[in-house]
Formats: sequence, structure tokens, C-alpha cells
Amino acid sequence: MKRHQPSSSPISVSVGAGLGVGLIGALALAFRFGWQNSLGKQIPDAISPAVFATRVINTPSGEIVYHTSGNGEPLFFLHGVFPGASSFEWSKIYPHFAPSHHVFVPDLIGFGESQRPRPAISAESQIQALAAFFRTTIRDPITIVASGLSANLALLLAARYPQSVARILMWMPLLKLQKYSSPGPYHQLSWCPPLARTLYKRQWSTEGFIKEWLLRSGFFLDDPFFEEVASVLSSTAQQYGAEHAFVAQNSSTFWKHLSKKFSPLNIPISLLVTEDSERATTEAMIHLRPYASRFSIHKVETISSLAPLVCPELLIRSIEHELNVP
Repeated sequence: MKRHQPSSSPISVSVGAGLGVGLIGALALAFRFGWQNSLGKQIPDAISPAVFATRVINTPSGEIVYHTSGNGEPLFFLHGVFPGASSFEWSKIYPHFAPSHHVFVPDLIGFGESQRPRPAISAESQIQALAAFFRTTIRDPITIVASGLSANLALLLAARYPQSVARILMWMPLLKLQKYSSPGPYHQLSWCPPLARTLYKRQWSTEGFIKEWLLRSGFFLDDPFFEEVASVLSSTAQQYGAEHAFVAQNSSTFWKHLSKKFSPLNIPISLLVTEDSERATTEAMIHLRPYASRFSIHKVETISSLAPLVCPELLIRSIEHELNVP
């Protein structure tokens, strides 16, 4: 299908600066893309399907907004980390599972409609918040479907609270379990958080930048969902304080010493990856081998890392397949 074939992977998104970008060049970039972006744009109702209830829970780390519906075994979706990231990433997928599962889809603290503290909370605080969520709302062991960097949070939860997690499915994971991990697409400016936050507010969160990123990630202008996706992502990205969690979680400091917090995992783990992700898949396997006794790899027939929004039907089939594997 035409819309499944992007010209390049979204992880190659450029901010006009290389890994060794200097301060002067980065500042020039910020001026080039303008300084008139106003924050606080209203988030469209499309962020969540209407049939799902939207609720708020208080945790020791802050308030979490989440969407829930359905009955059956609990299924928990964690969104990735990118400009405008929120539970909306899974909004074309999780309604499919409500007839067979009790579905929970939160916005992580710092993202979407959840509380956005400044400075950003730590990885440990994110884990404590999600653990409090589980204790309050979910009784049975859960299956977690996690995207990108949030796969690290899913693995940490399973290591710390093995009685609460039954299985993990990771969509295009960016794992940080080893000391030397590949940098993420926005890692190059993590050495200067104030500058990175400025670039986020004035460039990365703008609707124009997000639309260009979506087009590089597999969308086409005539896609019926293109404008909706661009509107939700840019509105979410421009919320007050959203830049803090985004910049923090793209930094190596956020995930530092992660391996020291892991213990062996005995639950089934599935890597869901794109057809052209050999390097990323190999790196994920290297990260997992010291900790996971059981993991499998399932290739999805797409080359878009934004498949949850670009071609959700393909990912739905892959998730269904993995949920049915003993």
C-alpha cells in the first residue's frame, strides 16, 4: 500500500544539527525557525476515542490522565517519546482490543494531558507513578504494549514488580540497558538542556515541523487522518511545560545506570519491528540478552516507525498474534 512506504525512517529526523553541533549553529537554527510559537493550544477531543472513559489518578509523582474501557485481562499501552507524544499514539489501535481486554492507556507524567512538572521527574519517579497506577486500578497481572523509549519503563516495571506484569510487547524499542547505547533522534542537544528546550518550543513543537516529520514517516497529504494527527500532536506538543519531560527523557542522564536496576525477567517479551530495522533489532537483542530468558521478534509489514498511526491495521494483527502465543 502506498501510504506504508515512507521515504525515510522517522528516527532520521534532522533538526539541522549533527551530533557535534556547536552552540552558535544551534542558536542560528532556533532563529531560522522563528520565535513566535505560543504555547497552550487546546488539545482536540480526537486525542481519545469517545467510547473510552477519561479519568485522572493521583500518584506520588503527579497526576496521570488515562483512558479506559472494556472487560477481560488487563492490557496497558505506553506511548513513546517524540514531539506531541501522548496516548494518542495508540488511539487507532487500542479500541480494537476493548471487546476482549480491559484496556488502560495513560499519558505519562510530563506528556499529553497528564501533569507536566518542571523540572521533569526522574525515571525512578515515572516507575513509582506507574506502580501506584497499577496498585490503584489493576488487580491482575497486566500485558504492557510499549513504544520506543517507554519500552525501558515497561522492562523496569517488570523487573521491579514481577507479580504485576505478565507479558511485554515492545514496538520499535529504543533500549538503554547498556552503558553504551545508540543516541535517539533528539539526543544531540541533551548536553545543553536549556537550548534543547528552547528549540523544542520554537521549532520541534510547531505544526509545520510536525507535519514535515509526519510526511517523512509514512503519511501523505491526502491521507484522511493527516490533518487530525498533525493537529493533535502539535496541540499536545505546545502545552505549557511539555518541553521538560521531552528533553529529559531524550538525554542519557535520564536512563543512566539503568542496568543496575534490572534483575532477570522470566516473562514473555516480544519485539515488534519494521521490515527494515535490522540494526535497531540487533541492538535491542544485545540489550535484552543479559536480562530476558524469553523473547521473540515479530516483523510488521511496514517501514514506518509511526505505524500505530500510519497503518494501525498491520500492527493490530501483529499484537493479536503475539497475545495468542503461549
